[in-house]
Amino acid sequence: MILEKIERFYVDEKHPDDLLKDAIDGMLFGLDPHSIYLTPDQYKDYSKKYNGYVGFGLKYCKMDSVLVISSLVENGPADVAGLRIGDRIHKIAGIKVADIKSGSIERFLSERQEKLVSMLIHRPGRQGRFSVDLLQRQIVDKSIPVYFMIRDGVGYIKISYFSDSTPKELDIAFAQLENAGMSRLVLDLRDNSGGTFNSGVAVADHFIPSGRMIVFTKGRAPQSSEQFVATLPASTVPLVVMVNEATASDAEIVSGAIQDWDRGLIVGRRTYGKALVQTEFAFQDESVLLLTTARYYTPLGRLIQKKYKESDIRIVDKKEEKPKKYRTPKGRIVYGGGGIQPDITLKEKNKYIPKGLRPLYTPNENIFFNFADNYVILHSENVVSFKMNSFLRNFEVSAALWQQFKQFVQQSAVTIPAATMESNAVYLKNELKAEIAGRLWGDKGRFAAIIANDFQVQASLNYFEQAAALLNH
Repeated sequence: MILEKIERFYVDEKHPDDLLKDAIDGMLFGLDPHSIYLTPDQYKDYSKKYNGYVGFGLKYCKMDSVLVISSLVENGPADVAGLRIGDRIHKIAGIKVADIKSGSIERFLSERQEKLVSMLIHRPGRQGRFSVDLLQRQIVDKSIPVYFMIRDGVGYIKISYFSDSTPKELDIAFAQLENAGMSRLVLDLRDNSGGTFNSGVAVADHFIPSGRMIVFTKGRAPQSSEQFVATLPASTVPLVVMVNEATASDAEIVSGAIQDWDRGLIVGRRTYGKALVQTEFAFQDESVLLLTTARYYTPLGRLIQKKYKESDIRIVDKKEEKPKKYRTPKGRIVYGGGGIQPDITLKEKNKYIPKGLRPLYTPNENIFFNFADNYVILHSENVVSFKMNSFLRNFEVSAALWQQFKQFVQQSAVTIPAATMESNAVYLKNELKAEIAGRLWGDKGRFAAIIANDFQVQASLNYFEQAAALLNH
């Protein structure tokens, strides 16, 4: 009745679908911030992280009139076709890159009907150009973007989110690190907002002894209340788990179970505090309702969900309440409510670029990538023998390389005072090392180099004696 009146008499014309969406959002507003209705287009965007995107499995930087490949997805179309990081793309589907409007490459590709696209490539050090035909297909980024030996005997694994493939990715990473001599592990769950619930449980199962509870859920519907118990032989390496304010949901399931069972040491910052289970209800028009159907609890019965003001359930209640204490099997005190409180709190990581250096990150200039690209080309005979682990531990930006970079910046279109460069020399040398690693090994190398110089990661390495003591206590 109300919908009819609005459609007939409201001063402005309103589409019925928009009115229906507003009505649904109004009903959900009184629930919790995570119960939401997604239109078909919104759901496609929401699911891209887990379902992937259609493409060639490559990333690029714009340089002059060409695109330079900056990273490749392993076993993606570009990788399988034999393309390499550093290859120059001159033409796409017979059209010069220079003739495609800046910033519209993706739009240009998405608008093409054919899935098989020809590219004209030049490879530095090789005469002439060659063509490759790439078939666009579904690309899913790995949920474990990087793993490597950060120090002798110490492995590092980063889980960015939880997808159906995460447990298998973890098995591969773990096996390769063990073959490389890993006897201790840093598991980085910082900025991990969750994902697939069952995958979070499966990752925890990798570390929790068989027969012990990982998590349990409680909901109003009988099927919403379940217990999830470890079933696999557990790893016994001393374990340090890194968390921060953006660690949420399934990542809190993993860290909570590990803390409750004294399996490892949690270090970093208090986590986000999302202990709600969302169930997807799909409709015929491909829209989806994400509805909270249960809360989850750690093995000790801790509810990690943070509280909201009763007057506005979507606003976090900032009132400090005395957290409830729980005692682990080995007598340690842990706390419930409002996220996972780490065993060791670390200073917050500085995520900001020093103000005076921001002109270096002008997208059209690509200062760091261009310099790294030149470096790799000029030293191609030496860098081909680099191994990533060796590079991360041993490579340093020499005085001569530092001088070359400063000259490169001076000759660019950006202006950075010499004093600003020198006062930020350590920061800039770390950026250079990361970009050279990226030019050699793509995003994996770039990310690994950044992590190797991350002060929180370095600080976490100091707590393995305490982590080992938990296993031996």
